[in-house]
Amino acid sequence: MKYFDLHCDTIEELKKRGENFLNSTTQFTIQDQERFEAAVQCMAVWVPNSIRGRAAVEFTDSHLAYLETLVEMIPERAVLAYSASELQKGVEEGKWVFIRTIEGGAALGGDLEKIVHFAKKKIKMMTLTWNGENELGSGCAGTGGLTGFGKEAVKLMEENGIIVDCSHLNDAGFEDLLNITKRPFVASHSNLRSCCEVPRNLREDQFVELVRRGGLCGINLYSRFLSVPDQKGEGERELLFRHIYRMLELGGEDCIAWGTDLDGQITCDPSLGSPFGAASFGTYLAERGIPEGAVKKFCFENAYRFFQSYMR
Repeated sequence: MKYFDLHCDTIEELKKRGENFLNSTTQFTIQDQERFEAAVQCMAVWVPNSIRGRAAVEFTDSHLAYLETLVEMIPERAVLAYSASELQKGVEEGKWVFIRTIEGGAALGGDLEKIVHFAKKKIKMMTLTWNGENELGSGCAGTGGLTGFGKEAVKLMEENGIIVDCSHLNDAGFEDLLNITKRPFVASHSNLRSCCEVPRNLREDQFVELVRRGGLCGINLYSRFLSVPDQKGEGERELLFRHIYRMLELGGEDCIAWGTDLDGQITCDPSLGSPFGAASFGTYLAERGIPEGAVKKFCFENAYRFFQSYMR
């Protein structure tokens, strides 16, 4: 069993609870590690809308330091990867590979120089906004696109090897990205609006554009992004299947991946709410007729290929 997840927020819960990877009570856990042939987790530091300026930079730095401390505690079981060779080596050694990411461009504190700061700290991906507004632009709760600062930030991110992540960004900001980016970008944890009409999900034309540009879309487990709240009588596995099936119909076989959002203030089907639970969903997909090759791409291969290319 192989597993590559583009997004979880667990490092903040671990720091808050004073836990480590071996005694964690979080949704994300490595305690089932022996069940995996390979496992890679993009670990995001989420910057709340209430934190801005220098405080946001310090908040991000402190959580990155905590992540590094936890991985250093178990070098025989886990590794932080920055380059393609580190990623490959960690996978081949059977370690749980972690990739540093940020959720929310507020982490920059309104200072473009902080892009270089975080590149030196080996950040490989950054979500531009959360739901509200920050210096880069508006999330799904707002209407404005990217600011001038945000457009410059996107250019500098690409120059410094930080993957641009459009999850949480609103439609106007997405359109701005189409005119700015020169490299493939991702939606690390977003579903389809045609299957669940909430602004956090992607329109079908946006998903198709990700496919066309060679990007990634990570499937989010949050119940609210799988179905509207008043929809009754259908289990979350069926709803999750619908998103994946439609993405495949739209040509997304090489684009889809996991973007579980575990520990990101989400509720989800308990049978799915762990790395092993999510990875095991591949069996359900195969039973529902999804070809084995497409299942393997979704669970691991698409994200692994993308990061192997981007992290060189």
